[in-house]
Amino acid sequence: MPTELAYPRCCHPHTGSLKPLWSLLVLAGLSLPACSGDNVGTGTDSETTSAVSASETSDGASTDVDTTTSDTTEGPTSTGPTGTMSAGETSSSDGTTDDSDSDPSTTGPVEPFCGDANVDPDEECDDGNENDFDGCRNDCTEVELLDPPELEWEYYEIEGTACLNGSTAGFGISHNPDSDGIMIYLEGGGACFNDACDFTAFSLPFVPPIDGIFNRNNDSNPVRNWTMVYVPYCTGDIYSGDNEYELAGDLRFFHGYSNVRRFLEVLVPSFEKQRVLLTGISAGGFGAALNTTQAADAYGDSVTLTVIDDSGPPLSNDVIAPCLQDTFREVWGLDHTVLAQCPECDEQNFASGLMEHVLTNYPNVRFGLYSNIADQIIRTYMGFGWGNGQHNNCEGIPTSVPISAYSGDLDMLQASYLDEASTFYRTGLGHTVLRVGYYSTMVDGKTVPQWVGDVLDGTVTHVGP
Repeated sequence: MPTELAYPRCCHPHTGSLKPLWSLLVLAGLSLPACSGDNVGTGTDSETTSAVSASETSDGASTDVDTTTSDTTEGPTSTGPTGTMSAGETSSSDGTTDDSDSDPSTTGPVEPFCGDANVDPDEECDDGNENDFDGCRNDCTEVELLDPPELEWEYYEIEGTACLNGSTAGFGISHNPDSDGIMIYLEGGGACFNDACDFTAFSLPFVPPIDGIFNRNNDSNPVRNWTMVYVPYCTGDIYSGDNEYELAGDLRFFHGYSNVRRFLEVLVPSFEKQRVLLTGISAGGFGAALNTTQAADAYGDSVTLTVIDDSGPPLSNDVIAPCLQDTFREVWGLDHTVLAQCPECDEQNFASGLMEHVLTNYPNVRFGLYSNIADQIIRTYMGFGWGNGQHNNCEGIPTSVPISAYSGDLDMLQASYLDEASTFYRTGLGHTVLRVGYYSTMVDGKTVPQWVGDVLDGTVTHVGP
Protein backbone atom coordinates (compact mmCIF):
# COMPACT_ATOMS: atom_id res chain seq x y z
CA MET A 1 0.00 0.00 0.00
CA PRO A 2 1.25 3.55 -0.56
CA THR A 3 3.16 5.03 2.36
CA GLU A 4 2.84 8.76 2.68
CA LEU A 5 6.03 10.58 3.59
CA ALA A 6 5.91 14.23 4.50
CA TYR A 7 8.48 16.44 2.75
CA PRO A 8 9.10 20.10 3.33
CA ARG A 9 7.96 22.51 0.71
CA CYS A 10 11.35 23.41 -0.72
CA CYS A 11 12.52 24.71 -4.02
CA HIS A 12 15.52 23.05 -5.55
CA PRO A 13 16.25 22.76 -9.27
CA HIS A 14 17.11 19.28 -10.41
CA THR A 15 20.50 19.13 -11.95
CA GLY A 16 21.21 16.24 -12.96
CA SER A 17 -4.79 -14.68 -11.74
CA LEU A 18 -4.25 -13.46 -15.27
CA LYS A 19 -6.53 -13.07 -12.47
CA PRO A 20 -7.43 -16.67 -12.24
CA LEU A 21 -10.66 -15.65 -13.98
CA TRP A 22 -11.77 -19.07 -14.98
CA SER A 23 -15.40 -19.70 -14.08
CA LEU A 24 -16.72 -22.98 -12.76
CA LEU A 25 -20.01 -24.38 -13.98
CA VAL A 26 -21.03 -27.38 -11.95
CA LEU A 27 -24.44 -29.05 -12.08
CA ALA A 28 -24.52 -32.05 -9.79
CA GLY A 29 -25.05 -35.22 -11.83
CA LEU A 30 -26.39 -33.34 -14.83
CA SER A 31 -24.21 -32.06 -17.67
CA LEU A 32 -25.18 -29.37 -20.12
CA PRO A 33 -25.70 -30.53 -23.69
CA ALA A 34 -22.86 -29.93 -26.09
CA CYS A 35 -23.83 -29.17 -29.64
CA SER A 36 -21.66 -29.75 -32.64
CA GLY A 37 -19.44 -26.72 -33.23
CA ASP A 38 -19.80 -25.34 -29.69
CA ASN A 39 -16.62 -24.06 -28.10
CA VAL A 40 -17.11 -25.73 -24.77
CA GLY A 41 -14.94 -24.49 -21.96
CA THR A 42 -13.16 -21.87 -24.02
CA GLY A 43 -13.16 -18.10 -23.96
CA THR A 44 -11.07 -15.02 -24.38
CA ASP A 45 -9.24 -13.12 -21.70
CA SER A 46 -11.87 -10.41 -21.80
CA GLU A 47 -14.78 -12.77 -21.20
CA THR A 48 -16.00 -13.63 -17.73
CA THR A 49 -18.34 -16.54 -16.99
CA SER A 50 -20.56 -16.40 -13.92
CA ALA A 51 -20.23 -19.16 -11.36
CA VAL A 52 -23.30 -21.30 -10.85
CA SER A 53 -23.92 -23.07 -7.59
CA ALA A 54 -24.70 -26.73 -7.64
CA SER A 55 -28.34 -26.64 -6.63
CA GLU A 56 -29.72 -29.40 -8.87
CA THR A 57 -29.33 -33.10 -8.16
CA SER A 58 -29.78 -36.25 -10.16
CA ASP A 59 -29.93 -39.90 -9.18
CA GLY A 60 -28.14 -40.82 -12.40
CA ALA A 61 -31.21 -42.25 -14.11
CA SER A 62 -32.52 -40.90 -17.37
CA THR A 63 -36.14 -40.05 -18.01
CA ASP A 64 -38.45 -42.98 -18.59
CA VAL A 65 -38.59 -42.91 -22.38
CA ASP A 66 -38.41 -45.98 -24.54
CA THR A 67 -35.15 -45.63 -26.45
CA THR A 68 -32.64 -48.01 -27.87
CA THR A 69 -28.90 -47.38 -27.64
CA SER A 70 -25.79 -49.47 -27.79
CA ASP A 71 -24.89 -51.35 -24.65
CA THR A 72 -21.95 -49.13 -23.78
CA THR A 73 -21.09 -45.59 -24.82
CA GLU A 74 -18.03 -43.64 -23.69
CA GLY A 75 -16.67 -40.36 -24.88
CA PRO A 76 -17.64 -36.72 -25.12
CA THR A 77 -20.93 -35.42 -23.81
CA SER A 78 -23.82 -36.27 -26.12
CA THR A 79 -27.51 -35.52 -26.20
CA GLY A 80 -30.56 -37.51 -27.18
CA PRO A 81 -34.23 -38.06 -26.44
CA THR A 82 -33.43 -39.27 -22.94
CA GLY A 83 -31.49 -36.20 -21.87
CA THR A 84 -27.73 -35.66 -21.57
CA MET A 85 -24.84 -37.93 -20.78
CA SER A 86 -21.46 -36.78 -19.61
CA ALA A 87 -18.17 -38.29 -20.67
CA GLY A 88 -17.46 -41.41 -18.65
CA GLU A 89 -21.13 -42.41 -18.15
CA THR A 90 -22.40 -45.65 -19.62
CA SER A 91 -25.77 -46.37 -21.09
CA SER A 92 -27.57 -49.69 -21.42
CA SER A 93 -30.30 -50.67 -23.80
CA ASP A 94 -33.04 -49.86 -21.31
CA GLY A 95 -32.11 -46.17 -21.38
CA THR A 96 -30.65 -45.92 -17.89
CA THR A 97 -27.27 -44.47 -17.14
CA ASP A 98 -24.60 -45.55 -14.74
CA ASP A 99 -22.53 -42.77 -13.21
CA SER A 100 -20.75 -44.91 -10.65
CA ASP A 101 -17.42 -44.07 -12.29
CA SER A 102 -18.03 -40.31 -12.52
CA ASP A 103 -15.60 -37.97 -10.79
CA PRO A 104 -16.98 -37.02 -7.36
CA SER A 105 -15.03 -33.76 -7.51
CA THR A 106 -17.47 -32.46 -10.12
CA THR A 107 -20.32 -32.47 -7.64
CA GLY A 108 -21.02 -30.38 -4.58
CA PRO A 109 -20.97 -26.65 -3.87
CA VAL A 110 -18.73 -24.32 -5.84
CA GLU A 111 -15.62 -23.29 -3.93
CA PRO A 112 -15.07 -19.51 -3.75
CA PHE A 113 -12.21 -18.15 -5.83
CA CYS A 114 -10.58 -14.85 -6.74
CA GLY A 115 -12.55 -13.54 -9.68
CA ASP A 116 -16.04 -14.73 -8.76
CA ALA A 117 -17.21 -11.16 -7.93
CA ASN A 118 -17.72 -12.08 -4.27
CA VAL A 119 -15.38 -10.79 -1.57
CA ASP A 120 -14.26 -13.83 0.38
CA PRO A 121 -12.68 -13.74 3.85
CA ASP A 122 -9.14 -13.96 2.45
CA GLU A 123 -9.71 -11.25 -0.18
CA GLU A 124 -9.52 -7.47 0.10
CA CYS A 125 -11.75 -7.00 -2.96
CA ASP A 126 -13.19 -8.96 -5.87
CA ASP A 127 -14.85 -7.16 -8.75
CA GLY A 128 -14.93 -10.17 -11.07
CA ASN A 129 -12.86 -8.61 -13.86
CA GLU A 130 -9.29 -8.58 -15.13
CA ASN A 131 -8.72 -4.83 -14.83
CA ASP A 132 -5.75 -3.99 -12.60
CA PHE A 133 -6.42 -0.26 -12.85
CA ASP A 134 -9.88 0.14 -11.29
CA GLY A 135 -8.83 0.02 -7.64
CA CYS A 136 -9.07 -3.76 -7.29
CA ARG A 137 -6.14 -5.72 -8.70
CA ASN A 138 -6.67 -9.06 -10.38
CA ASP A 139 -5.11 -10.83 -7.39
CA CYS A 140 -7.97 -9.47 -5.27
CA THR A 141 -5.83 -6.96 -3.39
CA GLU A 142 -7.24 -3.48 -3.00
CA VAL A 143 -5.44 -0.29 -4.00
CA GLU A 144 -5.20 2.35 -1.30
CA LEU A 145 -6.34 5.48 -3.13
CA LEU A 146 -4.29 8.64 -2.73
CA ASP A 147 -5.69 11.83 -1.26
CA PRO A 148 -2.87 14.39 -1.37
CA PRO A 149 -3.32 18.00 -0.28
CA GLU A 150 -4.26 20.45 -3.00
CA LEU A 151 -1.31 21.94 -4.94
CA GLU A 152 1.29 20.76 -2.42
CA TRP A 153 3.99 18.23 -3.18
CA GLU A 154 3.71 14.92 -1.33
CA TYR A 155 5.89 11.87 -1.85
CA TYR A 156 4.51 8.33 -1.73
CA GLU A 157 6.38 5.05 -1.62
CA ILE A 158 4.46 2.42 -3.57
CA GLU A 159 4.31 -1.15 -2.33
CA GLY A 160 5.58 -3.78 -4.75
CA THR A 161 8.19 -1.55 -6.41
CA ALA A 162 11.98 -1.60 -6.26
CA CYS A 163 14.88 0.71 -7.00
CA LEU A 164 18.26 -0.47 -8.27
CA ASN A 165 19.47 -1.06 -4.70
CA GLY A 166 16.30 -2.91 -3.65
CA SER A 167 14.68 -0.04 -1.77
CA THR A 168 11.06 0.91 -2.44
CA ALA A 169 10.37 3.27 -5.33
CA GLY A 170 7.75 5.99 -5.40
CA PHE A 171 6.68 9.35 -6.80
CA GLY A 172 5.84 12.87 -5.76
CA ILE A 173 2.52 14.46 -6.67
CA SER A 174 1.07 17.95 -6.72
CA HIS A 175 -2.66 17.54 -7.18
CA ASN A 176 -5.05 20.07 -8.68
CA PRO A 177 -8.58 18.70 -8.22
CA ASP A 178 -9.97 21.41 -10.51
CA SER A 179 -8.02 20.20 -13.56
CA ASP A 180 -9.01 17.35 -15.87
CA GLY A 181 -5.36 16.72 -16.83
CA ILE A 182 -2.51 14.78 -15.21
CA MET A 183 1.15 14.87 -16.22
CA ILE A 184 3.29 11.85 -15.35
CA TYR A 185 6.94 12.85 -15.66
CA LEU A 186 9.76 10.28 -15.64
CA GLU A 187 13.08 11.78 -14.56
CA GLY A 188 16.26 11.02 -16.49
CA GLY A 189 19.79 10.23 -15.42
CA GLY A 190 21.74 7.72 -17.50
CA ALA A 191 21.60 3.96 -17.85
CA CYS A 192 23.16 1.05 -15.99
CA PHE A 193 24.11 -2.11 -17.87
CA ASN A 194 27.73 -2.97 -17.00
CA ASP A 195 30.16 -3.01 -14.08
CA ALA A 196 31.29 0.55 -14.85
CA CYS A 197 27.90 1.95 -13.82
CA ASP A 198 27.79 4.68 -11.19
CA PHE A 199 25.33 2.90 -8.93
CA THR A 200 25.15 5.80 -6.47
CA ALA A 201 23.48 7.98 -9.10
CA PHE A 202 20.21 6.08 -8.72
CA SER A 203 19.49 6.74 -5.05
CA LEU A 204 18.93 10.49 -5.00
CA PRO A 205 16.23 11.79 -2.62
CA PHE A 206 13.01 13.32 -3.87
CA VAL A 207 13.16 17.08 -4.33
CA PRO A 208 9.95 18.86 -5.38
CA PRO A 209 10.50 20.27 -8.89
CA ILE A 210 9.59 23.86 -9.69
CA ASP A 211 11.39 24.64 -12.92
CA GLY A 212 10.57 24.23 -16.59
CA ILE A 213 7.39 22.32 -17.29
CA PHE A 214 6.64 22.18 -13.54
CA ASN A 215 6.37 25.97 -13.26
CA ARG A 216 2.75 26.79 -12.33
CA ASN A 217 3.31 30.55 -12.54
CA ASN A 218 4.23 30.90 -16.21
CA ASP A 219 1.14 31.46 -18.35
CA SER A 220 2.84 30.03 -21.43
CA ASN A 221 3.09 26.59 -19.83
CA PRO A 222 0.17 24.53 -21.23
CA VAL A 223 0.16 22.14 -18.25
CA ARG A 224 0.63 24.72 -15.48
CA ASN A 225 -2.76 23.89 -13.94
CA TRP A 226 -2.59 20.11 -14.32
CA THR A 227 -2.06 17.56 -11.60
CA MET A 228 1.68 16.79 -11.73
CA VAL A 229 3.41 13.52 -10.92
CA TYR A 230 7.20 13.42 -10.62
CA VAL A 231 8.90 10.01 -10.74
CA PRO A 232 12.52 10.06 -9.51
CA TYR A 233 14.81 7.82 -11.56
CA CYS A 234 16.12 5.04 -9.35
CA THR A 235 16.28 1.92 -11.55
CA GLY A 236 18.95 2.60 -14.19
CA ASP A 237 17.05 0.70 -16.90
CA ILE A 238 15.38 3.57 -18.80
CA TYR A 239 12.10 2.38 -17.21
CA SER A 240 12.14 -0.74 -19.38
CA GLY A 241 13.20 -3.56 -17.06
CA ASP A 242 11.78 -6.26 -14.86
CA ASN A 243 14.81 -8.29 -13.91
CA GLU A 244 17.46 -8.87 -11.26
CA TYR A 245 21.04 -9.10 -12.44
CA GLU A 246 24.47 -9.12 -10.82
CA LEU A 247 26.77 -6.24 -11.69
CA ALA A 248 30.02 -5.30 -9.95
CA GLY A 249 29.57 -8.17 -7.51
CA ASP A 250 26.11 -7.19 -6.24
CA LEU A 251 22.58 -8.09 -7.25
CA ARG A 252 20.88 -5.15 -8.94
CA PHE A 253 17.13 -4.66 -9.23
CA PHE A 254 16.01 -3.47 -12.66
CA HIS A 255 12.26 -3.02 -12.27
CA GLY A 256 11.56 0.30 -13.95
CA TYR A 257 8.88 -1.10 -16.26
CA SER A 258 7.04 -3.05 -13.57
CA ASN A 259 7.32 -0.01 -11.27
CA VAL A 260 5.49 2.12 -13.83
CA ARG A 261 2.73 -0.47 -13.91
CA ARG A 262 2.43 -0.35 -10.11
CA PHE A 263 2.33 3.45 -10.25
CA LEU A 264 -0.49 3.33 -12.81
CA GLU A 265 -2.44 0.87 -10.64
CA VAL A 266 -2.52 3.60 -7.99
CA LEU A 267 -2.77 6.75 -10.12
CA VAL A 268 -5.54 5.71 -12.51
CA PRO A 269 -8.23 5.01 -9.89
CA SER A 270 -7.05 7.77 -7.54
CA PHE A 271 -7.50 10.61 -10.02
CA GLU A 272 -10.21 10.52 -12.66
CA LYS A 273 -8.79 12.60 -15.50
CA GLN A 274 -9.70 13.11 -19.14
CA ARG A 275 -6.23 14.08 -20.38
CA VAL A 276 -2.91 12.37 -19.62
CA LEU A 277 0.59 13.51 -20.55
CA LEU A 278 3.28 10.84 -20.17
CA THR A 279 6.66 12.48 -20.56
CA GLY A 280 10.25 12.55 -19.39
CA ILE A 281 13.77 13.58 -20.29
CA SER A 282 16.76 11.49 -21.42
CA ALA A 283 16.30 8.05 -19.80
CA GLY A 284 12.82 9.27 -18.86
CA GLY A 285 12.19 10.20 -22.49
CA PHE A 286 13.04 6.65 -23.51
CA GLY A 287 10.87 5.49 -20.63
CA ALA A 288 7.86 7.53 -21.73
CA ALA A 289 8.02 6.06 -25.23
CA LEU A 290 8.63 2.50 -24.01
CA ASN A 291 5.75 2.65 -21.53
CA THR A 292 3.18 4.06 -23.95
CA THR A 293 1.34 0.76 -24.35
CA GLN A 294 1.11 0.29 -20.57
CA ALA A 295 -0.31 3.77 -20.09
CA ALA A 296 -2.73 3.45 -23.01
CA ASP A 297 -4.05 0.12 -21.74
CA ALA A 298 -4.34 1.42 -18.18
CA TYR A 299 -6.33 4.55 -19.03
CA GLY A 300 -8.37 3.12 -21.88
CA ASP A 301 -9.86 4.75 -24.96
CA SER A 302 -11.99 7.27 -23.07
CA VAL A 303 -8.91 9.24 -21.97
CA THR A 304 -6.74 11.31 -24.32
CA LEU A 305 -3.13 10.14 -23.93
CA THR A 306 -0.22 12.26 -25.14
CA VAL A 307 3.39 11.09 -25.02
CA ILE A 308 6.23 13.61 -25.29
CA ASP A 309 9.69 12.07 -25.45
CA ASP A 310 12.42 14.58 -24.63
CA SER A 311 15.83 13.35 -25.82
CA GLY A 312 15.19 9.63 -25.68
CA PRO A 313 14.55 8.97 -29.38
CA PRO A 314 13.39 5.50 -30.48
CA LEU A 315 16.43 4.97 -32.68
CA SER A 316 17.01 2.01 -34.97
CA ASN A 317 19.79 -0.55 -34.69
CA ASP A 318 21.80 1.58 -37.09
CA VAL A 319 22.50 3.72 -34.01
CA ILE A 320 21.71 1.42 -31.06
CA ALA A 321 23.89 -1.46 -32.27
CA PRO A 322 22.42 -4.98 -32.11
CA CYS A 323 25.10 -6.16 -29.69
CA LEU A 324 24.19 -3.34 -27.28
CA GLN A 325 20.50 -4.14 -27.60
CA ASP A 326 21.36 -7.74 -26.70
CA THR A 327 23.01 -6.43 -23.54
CA PHE A 328 19.98 -4.33 -22.62
CA ARG A 329 17.73 -7.30 -23.26
CA GLU A 330 19.76 -9.62 -21.01
CA VAL A 331 20.47 -7.24 -18.14
CA TRP A 332 17.09 -5.52 -17.97
CA GLY A 333 14.90 -8.49 -18.92
CA LEU A 334 13.23 -6.93 -21.95
CA ASP A 335 11.67 -10.24 -22.99
CA HIS A 336 9.23 -9.80 -20.09
CA THR A 337 8.46 -6.15 -20.74
CA VAL A 338 8.63 -4.16 -23.98
CA LEU A 339 9.21 -7.19 -26.19
CA ALA A 340 6.27 -8.97 -24.57
CA GLN A 341 4.14 -5.93 -25.42
CA CYS A 342 5.34 -6.06 -29.02
CA PRO A 343 5.61 -9.70 -30.15
CA GLU A 344 6.29 -8.65 -33.72
CA CYS A 345 9.25 -6.46 -32.72
CA ASP A 346 12.77 -7.45 -33.68
CA GLU A 347 14.58 -8.16 -30.41
CA GLN A 348 17.63 -6.32 -31.80
CA ASN A 349 15.59 -3.32 -32.93
CA PHE A 350 13.11 -2.94 -30.11
CA ALA A 351 12.96 0.86 -29.77
CA SER A 352 12.01 1.72 -33.35
CA GLY A 353 9.89 -1.42 -33.56
CA LEU A 354 7.85 -0.43 -30.53
CA MET A 355 7.35 3.05 -32.00
CA GLU A 356 5.79 1.49 -35.09
CA HIS A 357 3.73 -0.85 -32.91
CA VAL A 358 2.34 2.04 -30.86
CA LEU A 359 1.42 4.29 -33.76
CA THR A 360 -0.16 1.38 -35.63
CA ASN A 361 -2.13 -0.20 -32.79
CA TYR A 362 -2.85 2.91 -30.70
CA PRO A 363 -3.76 5.49 -33.34
CA ASN A 364 -5.40 7.81 -30.81
CA VAL A 365 -2.13 8.37 -28.91
CA ARG A 366 -0.61 11.78 -29.60
CA PHE A 367 3.17 11.56 -29.83
CA GLY A 368 5.92 14.19 -29.87
CA LEU A 369 9.72 13.85 -29.99
CA TYR A 370 12.28 16.51 -29.03
CA SER A 371 15.97 16.06 -29.84
CA ASN A 372 19.14 17.90 -30.66
CA ILE A 373 20.39 16.52 -33.96
CA ALA A 374 23.87 15.84 -32.55
CA ASP A 375 22.94 15.05 -28.91
CA GLN A 376 26.31 14.32 -27.30
CA ILE A 377 24.92 12.48 -24.27
CA ILE A 378 22.88 9.93 -26.21
CA ARG A 379 25.61 9.45 -28.81
CA THR A 380 28.07 8.72 -25.97
CA TYR A 381 25.87 6.13 -24.29
CA MET A 382 25.09 4.39 -27.56
CA GLY A 383 28.83 4.44 -28.26
CA PHE A 384 29.10 1.27 -26.16
CA GLY A 385 27.93 -0.47 -29.32
CA TRP A 386 30.52 1.32 -31.44
CA GLY A 387 33.74 -0.05 -30.00
CA ASN A 388 36.84 1.46 -31.61
CA GLY A 389 34.50 3.40 -33.87
CA GLN A 390 33.07 0.25 -35.46
CA HIS A 391 29.32 -0.29 -35.55
CA ASN A 392 28.10 -3.38 -33.65
CA ASN A 393 31.34 -3.84 -31.72
CA CYS A 394 30.66 -4.09 -28.00
CA GLU A 395 34.15 -5.32 -27.11
CA GLY A 396 36.28 -2.35 -28.12
CA ILE A 397 36.70 1.08 -26.53
CA PRO A 398 33.34 2.88 -26.64
CA THR A 399 33.25 5.63 -29.22
CA SER A 400 30.46 8.16 -29.71
CA VAL A 401 28.00 7.41 -32.48
CA PRO A 402 28.89 9.50 -35.55
CA ILE A 403 26.77 12.62 -35.90
CA SER A 404 25.80 11.63 -39.43
CA ALA A 405 24.39 8.29 -38.23
CA TYR A 406 22.50 9.91 -35.35
CA SER A 407 20.99 12.79 -37.32
CA GLY A 408 20.20 10.45 -40.20
CA ASP A 409 18.15 8.24 -37.91
CA LEU A 410 16.25 11.25 -36.60
CA ASP A 411 15.43 12.27 -40.17
CA MET A 412 14.22 8.74 -40.90
CA LEU A 413 11.93 8.81 -37.86
CA GLN A 414 10.41 12.09 -38.93
CA ALA A 415 9.89 10.95 -42.51
CA SER A 416 8.38 7.61 -41.42
CA TYR A 417 5.70 9.21 -39.22
CA LEU A 418 5.27 12.60 -40.83
CA ASP A 419 1.50 12.58 -40.35
CA GLU A 420 1.35 10.63 -37.07
CA ALA A 421 3.99 12.12 -34.75
CA SER A 422 5.31 15.64 -34.05
CA THR A 423 8.99 16.53 -33.89
CA PHE A 424 11.03 19.43 -32.55
CA TYR A 425 14.63 19.18 -33.75
CA ARG A 426 17.36 21.59 -32.83
CA THR A 427 20.91 21.92 -34.10
CA GLY A 428 23.75 21.40 -31.65
CA LEU A 429 25.13 18.94 -29.11
CA GLY A 430 22.67 19.82 -26.33
CA HIS A 431 20.49 17.44 -24.34
CA THR A 432 16.91 17.80 -23.02
CA VAL A 433 14.67 20.86 -22.80
CA LEU A 434 11.64 20.26 -20.55
CA ARG A 435 13.45 21.39 -17.40
CA VAL A 436 16.27 23.70 -18.51
CA GLY A 437 15.62 25.93 -21.52
CA TYR A 438 11.92 25.13 -21.69
CA TYR A 439 10.81 28.74 -22.07
CA SER A 440 13.85 30.17 -23.84
CA THR A 441 14.29 27.62 -26.63
CA MET A 442 12.83 28.75 -29.94
CA VAL A 443 13.26 27.39 -33.47
CA ASP A 444 11.66 28.92 -36.57
CA GLY A 445 9.60 31.22 -34.36
CA LYS A 446 8.08 28.36 -32.33
CA THR A 447 8.82 27.96 -28.61
CA VAL A 448 8.86 24.61 -26.87
CA PRO A 449 5.75 25.38 -24.75
CA GLN A 450 3.88 26.31 -27.93
CA TRP A 451 4.96 23.07 -29.56
CA VAL A 452 3.94 21.07 -26.47
CA GLY A 453 0.55 22.77 -26.62
CA ASP A 454 0.17 21.77 -30.27
CA VAL A 455 0.98 18.14 -29.47
CA LEU A 456 -1.51 18.13 -26.59
CA ASP A 457 -4.19 19.56 -28.89
CA GLY A 458 -3.60 16.83 -31.47
CA THR A 459 -1.97 19.07 -34.04
CA VAL A 460 0.96 17.28 -35.70
CA THR A 461 3.73 19.87 -35.89
CA HIS A 462 7.33 19.63 -37.13
CA VAL A 463 9.81 22.25 -36.00
CA GLY A 464 13.45 22.65 -36.97
CA PRO A 465 15.79 21.07 -39.49
